[in-house]
Amino acid sequence: MRVLPWLACVAALALGCGQGDSDPNRPKTYPVTGTVTMGGAPVDGANVIFQLADGSRSSSGVTDASGKYTLSTFASEDGALPGEYRVAVMKYEKDAAASGEFDEKTYSEPDPNAASTGPKNLLPAQYANAQTSGLTATVKEESNTIDLTLEAGGEAAPQ
Repeated sequence: MRVLPWLACVAALALGCGQGDSDPNRPKTYPVTGTVTMGGAPVDGANVIFQLADGSRSSSGVTDASGKYTLSTFASEDGALPGEYRVAVMKYEKDAAASGEFDEKTYSEPDPNAASTGPKNLLPAQYANAQTSGLTATVKEESNTIDLTLEAGGEAAPQ
C-alpha cells in the first residue's frame, strides 16, 4: 500500500516534465535571433541580455563564432515575450585555469593582497548595462531577427 502514493507521485512528475513548453500558465514567447558585430566583425562568445523596459523579465543568449545568438526565457532557445526591451551585451575574458588552458611556464601565484577585479569585459563598458548601452529592441508576436552593431568607441547602432 505504501508503494501506491509513491507511484502516483512519480507518474505526476513524469507527466509534468513531459509538458515542457505547453505549460498553460507560461506566457507565450516568440523566436528571437540576431547577430552581434563590432567594427564589422562578428563578436564570438558574447552574452546578450534583453531586459523588458518595465524590468519584469529578461531573456538571454550567447553568440557563436559567427556572432549569432538565439534568446531563451523559460527554456533553451524558446525566444522572448513580446514587448519593448533594453539590451546589454558583454564578453568576458576567459580564465585560462578554468578553461583548461593552463600553462605551467607562464603561471604566477596570485597576490593574496591584491583587490579582486573579476573577469575583464572585452567590449566597451557601456554595453554591459542595459540602462546605459543605448541598445533597444522590440520583440513582436512573430519570428524576430534583431541584429546589434556595437561601436568600438561605445556608440550603439541597433538595427
